[in-house]
Amino acid sequence: DNEQVIESAMHAGAESCDAIVTTGGVSMGDFDYVKVVLDRIGDMRWMQIAIRPAKPLAFGTLTRSDGTAVPVFGLPGNPVSSMVSYELFCRPGLRKMSGFGADNLDVGIVKGVLTEPLRRRADGKTHFARVVCEWDDESSMYKVRSAGAQGSHHMAAMAAANALAELPDGDTLETGSTVRVRLLRP
Repeated sequence: DNEQVIESAMHAGAESCDAIVTTGGVSMGDFDYVKVVLDRIGDMRWMQIAIRPAKPLAFGTLTRSDGTAVPVFGLPGNPVSSMVSYELFCRPGLRKMSGFGADNLDVGIVKGVLTEPLRRRADGKTHFARVVCEWDDESSMYKVRSAGAQGSHHMAAMAAANALAELPDGDTLETGSTVRVRLLRP
């Protein structure tokens, strides 16, 4: 990464875009200059969110030359973490900016029943499992199953998923458990 190139891109984005979304550089690696640049030119908040995947997150504003503020969403660099952060934080923010009311920011939230266990261990975080969620006419409910291995490096599960299942802190959710599901393509 090059600080000057990043700064120039951020200024150009602020002048020409309604919002800026970055991926990567929100934690603090040896060569992550996004945080350094945004700290210098923006009004940013750097957070560690108690979710998995996608712990690091940034939000703030850059100021245009006319004085108006442009929101900046800083998502993690890991693709699975970035997707989860986008769905939980960025998409609702962009919907709000687009004029949707508070009752339409989180669309596609449903309750589903697990057709298999979703494994996890208590760690103080809410987990978001990549899942396949399908309507079952016979039972008149959504049926939910894992989309595959859940590590943040497992891209196949992200590609196969059509939803995220919210797993509260605790142990494995067993078959038959009801789970809150966020449809990715409502």
